[in-house]
Amino acid sequence: MSLTTHSTSVRMGMTMSDKNGSLPVPPEFSPPGQGATPLFLDTSGLYPYFDTQSPVAEAVTQFMQALPELPYRPLLTNQYVVDELITLLDSHVNHATATRAFETLRDSEAIQILSVSDDLFWAAGEQFSEYDDHTLSFTDHLISIQAHRENAEHILTYDPDDFATLGLTPIPRT
Repeated sequence: MSLTTHSTSVRMGMTMSDKNGSLPVPPEFSPPGQGATPLFLDTSGLYPYFDTQSPVAEAVTQFMQALPELPYRPLLTNQYVVDELITLLDSHVNHATATRAFETLRDSEAIQILSVSDDLFWAAGEQFSEYDDHTLSFTDHLISIQAHRENAEHILTYDPDDFATLGLTPIPRT
């Protein structure tokens, strides 16, 4: 799919339906308001796009196809999310799908893959240690700190409770 967000595009490896043939965006993916809304992409939000057997693959695909018409921008993720995604796809789907996902994200003009600095890494470690009563992953803490630093208060995820705990608004809304 080739996904265009106004002046940029995301190549997702499939043919995208034209505007008239695309399905409507499920309401739980609707933007929160007017204007540009930064959106961080979590592993659980990206995974169903590449695993067509996922129970939410259709909804995520509809959302991805509608992104050019929605005000979600910039689209952000980080190196840890890409690592998790590729590893999961390789072990649960196949190597070819994992490779296609990596190439899609690497070559994307719309999705910014953020680096994880030493400062961010150590800040995530401190936050992780403070949440001893939660079962949140270290990567979730990295994402939350980086998303807040980038003013991305919304996150594409299927782990809504985890990220709501960390002060982010999950998309899709449940």
